[in-house]
Amino acid sequence: MSIRKAAGRDIEHIHKLDKESVKYHQRLDKDFYTISQKWWKIKIASQLEAIKNPDNLILVAEKNGEIIGYVWGYIEKTAKLKIGKIQDLIVTKKYRRRCIALALIKDIMDFFREKKCIISETAVNIENEPAIKTYEKAGFKKNEYKMRLNLYKMKKFKPFG
Repeated sequence: MSIRKAAGRDIEHIHKLDKESVKYHQRLDKDFYTISQKWWKIKIASQLEAIKNPDNLILVAEKNGEIIGYVWGYIEKTAKLKIGKIQDLIVTKKYRRRCIALALIKDIMDFFREKKCIISETAVNIENEPAIKTYEKAGFKKNEYKMRLNLYKMKKFKPFG
């Protein structure tokens, strides 16, 4: 297994991982994870921009020429301080529990350190125990709760419907 910086040619494979991740997360939050085609196009465009942006880094994990995971990190500047944010961390089901996610986290942390970030943050669904354990193994600690209130009565939240 190797980890390298993503290129534009990788977006189709990253997109497949994103779709696999949505299916997984639908079990955790059925009301939220219904994604429209328009949203997918926006996400792909955002990832292509991120590949070019020096304050973003998308890394892919590859085995035998197949992309089996990726991490997307970016720098958020707040009050002259830099925070390294993990946007996405996905490893395909077949390769989970093999420390690939930890290797991706380590490499994105190196990027954040090079960029002089003071901390790193990410958001994880409270019921996603495997992800929580992985981040804890990497040294992350729980420090706050993100809370959500659905304001409209609807069956599914469908971004950009």
